[in-house]
Amino acid sequence: MKRFLQRPGIAVFVMGWALGVVSGGACSLAHAQLGKPEGLYYKSWAIVIGIENYIVAPPIQGAVNDAKRVAQAFRDLKFDEVVEMYDKDVVSRRLHQVLNDILPRKVGRMDRLVIFYVGHAEAASDVEGEARSYLVPLDAQLNNPAKAVTVEELKEFTRRSASKHILLIFDAPVFGWEITATQLLSPEGRLEPEGEMDRRAVQVISAASKGESSSRSDGKSVFVQALLTGLAGAADMDKNGWLMASELGIYLMQQVQEDSRGRQHPVSVRIDGDGDIVLVEGRKAFTQADRAAKTTP
Repeated sequence: MKRFLQRPGIAVFVMGWALGVVSGGACSLAHAQLGKPEGLYYKSWAIVIGIENYIVAPPIQGAVNDAKRVAQAFRDLKFDEVVEMYDKDVVSRRLHQVLNDILPRKVGRMDRLVIFYVGHAEAASDVEGEARSYLVPLDAQLNNPAKAVTVEELKEFTRRSASKHILLIFDAPVFGWEITATQLLSPEGRLEPEGEMDRRAVQVISAASKGESSSRSDGKSVFVQALLTGLAGAADMDKNGWLMASELGIYLMQQVQEDSRGRQHPVSVRIDGDGDIVLVEGRKAFTQADRAAKTTP
């Protein structure tokens, strides 16, 4: 497990991957490249955040274990850097530094970035009276956004990040985004899914809608279980071998609503750009040039 260094008093935290520290043994870059979308992304990052044993707020039973399962899913998808932050790693100061300093410096333009969060989320009204969510770090109170990470801060983070493709996944009701037009799937599927790489995309998937909570059963999240199933291939809606973030969002909206018996309604939106993030690469598209070559006598 890769972590940010925890030594007190260090002004700038150094990423564990920069030192090659990986719990449970080293994972070579050569191994990580296997199955990676060739030519689509230079490096793939997954930042997995799980908060279970809050200092002030109520605990979330099983949150860290859920986050660890999500981290493993992204390793299975051959993401190069899977950074895990649990409980004491996710105090307010550190979480803000990761978003405001470390990731904007580390993640490159041709990288893809996925951030997964399981923990508390609350909401407060902005200056215009609109309710907007905020993430609750380990050392923050539920009803006090002073130490929180607000939706506005998350939007600012995505604007500052060089990466064209960012996916934020929250196992919590997180709302208050300005959205762009939904990416529609054609019945026959995209002929050239890799073309989405050329356009910016910042996409958000939240586990529940405003006023709802994220359901848990026997210490496990209903949303996380559906997410893991979707990442394993069930979310490939058009069965073309390509798993896109928009497909994952549609799958989760349908599956979690069904699994929660209508008590929970995930939300999938795109807040910037008109592209779509590739999560699993299928076979290369059969282009018009290929068709012409095949039909030429």
